[in-house]
Amino acid sequence: MKKRVVSLRLFLLVCCALLAGCSSEGTNNSTQEEHIAGETNQETINLRVAWWGGQERHDRTLEAIELFEEKYPHINIEPEFTGWDGYWEKLNTQAAGNNLPDVINMSDVKLNEFNSRGLLADLTPFIDERVINFDKVDEIYQNINSIDGKNLGVVLGTGANGLIMNQDLLDKHGVSLEPGYTYDDLRTAMQQIKDSEGENFYGFDFANAELEIFLIYARQHGEALFNHDGTGLGFQDKTLIDFFTFIQNMVKDGIAPSHDITMEYIEGGQSMVGEGSAALAMAASNQLIGVSQQTEDKLVLNVLPSLEKGVPGNWIRQTMSFSVYEHSKHKEEAAMFIDFITNDIEANEILMADRGVPISSEVREHLATIVDESVKETFDFLDLVVDFSREADPLPPAGESEVRGSFVRIVEQIKYDRITPEEAAHEFRKEAESILE
Repeated sequence: MKKRVVSLRLFLLVCCALLAGCSSEGTNNSTQEEHIAGETNQETINLRVAWWGGQERHDRTLEAIELFEEKYPHINIEPEFTGWDGYWEKLNTQAAGNNLPDVINMSDVKLNEFNSRGLLADLTPFIDERVINFDKVDEIYQNINSIDGKNLGVVLGTGANGLIMNQDLLDKHGVSLEPGYTYDDLRTAMQQIKDSEGENFYGFDFANAELEIFLIYARQHGEALFNHDGTGLGFQDKTLIDFFTFIQNMVKDGIAPSHDITMEYIEGGQSMVGEGSAALAMAASNQLIGVSQQTEDKLVLNVLPSLEKGVPGNWIRQTMSFSVYEHSKHKEEAAMFIDFITNDIEANEILMADRGVPISSEVREHLATIVDESVKETFDFLDLVVDFSREADPLPPAGESEVRGSFVRIVEQIKYDRITPEEAAHEFRKEAESILE
């Protein structure tokens, strides 16, 4: 497409030159000729853009990039994409070699870490100059990624953690989990479905997201994973012991799959709910869109369980954001790309809220009239989750990745019954506090 645009401009340039030779209005034609020649001869800029996701996201993003290149023929996008796990490993390798992409798909749990290493550019000047236009962006989303007065990323979408449920399967077994249901309600319902469906079926898939569930579980107890300044942990041992006991019992009773089965699905890019071997799965709300492509069954979103006497634990969160590499030679063009993804209606008709509910009210209102049922479900879910949410905790400290790694490793041991919940809680606290010191 880019070649056709350049060819057309060259053709117009020739036409202008011929007209200039025949016309007495030399000044006007000369000006037009210089303008077209300036655009044609503009140096091509190669802009590297990195993101994570599944094949559906890759395809949609590549199509949106084509549109961007049509609108900005002097910018050539070099896409770099992979799955979640390989993505961060690759970025760390690139960071070590001072070779990060210009535009970096960023997670809120990684933002502080990358900022502490001086890797992220302050986008405030580009926002002030309206290169990144926030005219249609609600104020609540404008400074989510601000640290020490620097805006380090533009939110690509909003959402909340919750459960993807196979509604057809729940209806088949007469199971109803109305918002406000408890962890005991969940366990009982999933045991009922598991017992009825039999071998090779699981009621609940943790989807390797136990830490995400614990973040909400701790908040429901009025606690948090980290203390307020990020120098230590912010929960009591009993809270974690009870949570680890819940995980271990779910796996022991066959309600949830063992670690190896979970990882087999994740590494294969599949969902147990989408494939039909689980009734419910932990997920970020925008994941419903991709999972819905894997099944003809009706899938819906629901909030996570509540504590009988707890406080709201969830929060409206950014699903991800785009940041710019501090040492990029093309920061303005990177900002232009971010603005395009944020505000361009055509681009968002392609992307279809795959990264979460758009932050531009104009884009959001437009998409609401044309999206399919799964995307509309993610929009509606935010209205539901508000009643089970409160203000978010501060952004995680720089050691979050290592703390997360420790948690994931210990959960694996719990699932294989190699360690008791008490031992696991003690080991995690020891490792996490050592990291955060």
